[in-house]
This record gives sequence, C-alpha cells and structure tokens, in this order.
Amino acid sequence: MLGPEFWQDIASIIPLTGPRIDMYETPQELVVVAEVPGLSSPEHIQLSFRDQSLLVRGNLVRPYQVPDEKMRLSERFFGAFERAIRLPGRAMTEHMRANYHNGLLIVRIPLAPPDGEKVIPIQFT
Repeated sequence: MLGPEFWQDIASIIPLTGPRIDMYETPQELVVVAEVPGLSSPEHIQLSFRDQSLLVRGNLVRPYQVPDEKMRLSERFFGAFERAIRLPGRAMTEHMRANYHNGLLIVRIPLAPPDGEKVIPIQFT
C-alpha cells in the first residue's frame, strides 16, 4: 500500500545512474526515447543489442567545469552510463533505427504482427 508520494520520496534520494528512458508501443513499432542532453558527437553514445535487450552506453559530460564541493544543487546525471532495456519477443531488431535530436535519442523498432492462435489438426486413427 505504498502510494505515489512514497515512490517520489524514494526517487529523490536514489541517485539516477543514467539517462531517463520512456518506452511505448504502437501497433507497428516499439519506440524507446532516452534523455541524453548535450551530446555533440556519435562517439559519446553507443547502441547495441544482446540477449533480447537494447543496450545504451555512453558518457554525459558536464558542460561546465565546477568542482563537486562548489555545487549547491546537483540533480542532473553526468558520467559514464549503461542501460539495458528488455525488448518484447516481437521486436524486429534487425530493422531498428535511431536518431538524436534536441537531446533525445529515439530508437524505433518495428514489431512483427502478433501471432494469432493456430489450430493444430488432430488425426484420428
């Protein structure tokens, strides 16, 4: 019986260890959106696929050089990260595509049509 306030309080004390990620599904595709602001080159981020998971690795560099002891409030994540996002079995990973725009990495993965129920004939002898 833990309410939303509990999870908001917990989230505020657990440090974020990578970019925030949203994932949603349309009838045709799975869309993964990762918040990775400030990337200036493809060398700062890598996408790969292993064991039915999309792996997002990278390094977010703080755009200003300030020692940690001078930071008065630090809520944004900076540093190396790796996130593994489990994909459904219908994901057609060989056709996935990704682009980066306005601080968002957007990965689009086509979905195979859902398998309908298949009737198996029974032979009587």
